[in-house]
Amino acid sequence: MGKGHADYLSVGWKKDRGEILRGMEESAFVQTIRGGRMTGLYNRTAIWPLFGYEGESASLGPCIERGVDEIDWL
Repeated sequence: MGKGHADYLSVGWKKDRGEILRGMEESAFVQTIRGGRMTGLYNRTAIWPLFGYEGESASLGPCIERGVDEIDWL
């Protein structure tokens, strides 16, 4: 199976299209796009609540000083 736009469009089965895409996911191009999107996503603080990201925690000090060792559910 070749790689490219025409090859993707000519494949009718979802499984085969997935194989083509998986074959491209480790390419430098896709990884560059992915990295840019991830950075852009995490830099937009207004959308953090939509996916449960609470933000950076380094400024709050070590985890051990913030109750991480208090396991009340155990």
